[in-house]
Amino acid sequence: MKNVAIIMAGGAGERFWPLSRKQNPKQLLKLFSDKTMLEEAIDRITSVVDRQDIYIITNTMLKTSISKELPDFPEENIIAEPTKMNTAPCLALGVSLLLSRYTLPAHEIIAGVFTADHFIRPLNKFADDIQTAYECAGNHPYLVTLGIPPSRPEIGYGYIESGSPIEAQNPVLSVVSFREKPDINTALSFMSAGTFFWNSGMFFYRLDTFSQAIGSTMPITYEFMNKITEYLCNEIGDIHDEKTASFFNKMEATSIDYGVLEKISNVAVLQASFLWDDVGSWDALARLGESNHHNSIEHGNIISIDTKESILWNEHPEILLTSVGTENMTIILTKDALLVCPVQQAQQVKLIVQQLKNNDLEHLL
Repeated sequence: MKNVAIIMAGGAGERFWPLSRKQNPKQLLKLFSDKTMLEEAIDRITSVVDRQDIYIITNTMLKTSISKELPDFPEENIIAEPTKMNTAPCLALGVSLLLSRYTLPAHEIIAGVFTADHFIRPLNKFADDIQTAYECAGNHPYLVTLGIPPSRPEIGYGYIESGSPIEAQNPVLSVVSFREKPDINTALSFMSAGTFFWNSGMFFYRLDTFSQAIGSTMPITYEFMNKITEYLCNEIGDIHDEKTASFFNKMEATSIDYGVLEKISNVAVLQASFLWDDVGSWDALARLGESNHHNSIEHGNIISIDTKESILWNEHPEILLTSVGTENMTIILTKDALLVCPVQQAQQVKLIVQQLKNNDLEHLL
């Protein structure tokens, strides 16, 4: 059996504007250490997967930036989708690539799918959990997801409803249903039920299990996945050429959750034992960052007085950001933009991003 990893790294991270930009999105930011979030993702996976068996799938705009950020990472393992098509085609392309790269049969290759911009601690528990997930996916024809026990009634995440163990004395549970992002009352009921998990977006499968699942739910995508596989197995096939793109663009542009996972019965969930956050917006730093004695997060050239429960982030070395008596505010300064909003409304940064798009200010994105 061969463990491989696919890191999806094509997102724009728009709710982290103005720091996150199209050319330098959230996964390339250093938010929690001296490494980018993508570098952290790679490092924590290498405890279970060899570095040469980790693949990054991104977009054409970011491929060069990622290569520069990761000079020691195998260049041939950084893949750019021809166009942005959602997660199901992205992972189908990944399966085609893996089948062309390895001589092993599909049932001996186990893929783990990871995101590039999540917060995960401690790393030893993460390593133990993904090792268990790889083993379960290798030994059973299941797509095995990692479920996060909810610590709050979060309305920004999807949920997984779990059932009974897939077999006696196995920690992996059957999946009863996937639930969309709930309202607050529904989220509270999910927490009290004790059988619901946050959907982390991480899951594991043998390549033959994935192929069968996508064949039964997304036949058009399955057809063109096989065409790409056949083409890449040919000596002249190239994952970045026009023929691959022509096949890829005929796939169904939908998410793997909606297109596949919600429609099949052989999905299982393993309860994660580590702390997880999708770092979806600036308020995540208030939960996860290292705060000062006033419970504020400060980064860069800053002087603050009596500033509490706030996030002050200054990326402009020549400008001093000062704050007096500020409470529960997010203030983000870059070389060309300033964001000010209450911490509790950090999710609404997406409205600013939409305004920039509507007013021909996309150069600021």
